[in-house]
Amino acid sequence: MIQKALVPIAGKATRMMPVSSVVPKAMFPLVQRGNTIRCILHFILEQIVSAGIEDIGIVVSNGQTDMLDQYFKSVLEGGFGRLPAHIEYITQPSPDGFGNAVLRAATFVGDDPFILHLGDHVCIEERGKPSYTAQVARAFDSSQGVAMIGVQQVSTRELSKVGVASGTKIKGDVYLCTNFAEKPDLQTARQSLITNGLPEGAFLAHCGIYAFTPDIFDCLSRVSEAAQRVGKEVELAEAQALLLEKYPKRYFLCEIAGRAYDIGTPQGYAEAQIAFQR
Repeated sequence: MIQKALVPIAGKATRMMPVSSVVPKAMFPLVQRGNTIRCILHFILEQIVSAGIEDIGIVVSNGQTDMLDQYFKSVLEGGFGRLPAHIEYITQPSPDGFGNAVLRAATFVGDDPFILHLGDHVCIEERGKPSYTAQVARAFDSSQGVAMIGVQQVSTRELSKVGVASGTKIKGDVYLCTNFAEKPDLQTARQSLITNGLPEGAFLAHCGIYAFTPDIFDCLSRVSEAAQRVGKEVELAEAQALLLEKYPKRYFLCEIAGRAYDIGTPQGYAEAQIAFQR
């Protein structure tokens, strides 16, 4: 059973400037039904707790912890919802890529499998369904895999914005991953990322939640060494490709029952605000 989760929030969020120069995008407010206002990170943490996970690592940049401490104190003192029993801060001193943020949490994760949540994605699950965190965690727990990637169906218009995977259905909403590409063009998607059984023009795309065994850190270390030699950022997608190559029969996809929103863009943030009012 997964007992740990990781939420990186240290990114620059240049697409959300100038507000994100002062407030991390994970701290942007979401107005939910009943006029309840929670920041995005709080919503993510509640989703994680709903899956029975109480040990959380938050990857932060320098100067973010005071703001988080103040918010969490307000939540606890005012009774404004649940927080995990244990929250640990992991500092990423410089913005060296999403993969670097995850790699810095290797000591926190240790030898345990873990959930990885993007700090700029939120999901509304279908009515009557468990949280999207619980959906992915439960699928992983029953898979004996090294990875279970939360995915949702997207159209051809969205391909250039997302990581796209193809798979072979095993049972229910779980697929064995057969290929993966980050932000593919339409020709690449049609040639190598078709998943049989989906509607015409639909593809499976990452939606901000992952479950991994610690095997991902070996792949991240290799990517990090190569990135340092050429002076580029460490990308999680490159480590995922290595993990899929190494374990082609243990790398899975879970199509979530719900819809995820990328609040790291103005349009995605606006769509999320509308969806949370329904």
